[in-house]
Amino acid sequence: MTAQTVEELYDRVEEFAAILAAAELYASGEWEIQFVDDMRASFKRYGPRTHLSNAQQQKLERIAKI
Repeated sequence: MTAQTVEELYDRVEEFAAILAAAELYASGEWEIQFVDDMRASFKRYGPRTHLSNAQQQKLERIAKI
């Protein structure tokens, strides 16, 4: 499956922002912290048009403990 935008994946952009904030709190280890930092940078740059692959979405939600 191709990457989808945040606005396509979530009902509200605020939902993604909350998941990202939770992931920032729960990220542990260098790899997870860097992954979440990269997601935050992309979201700051592209906003609701940020693209996420299925794997990225699953990893982010797992880190956020959703």
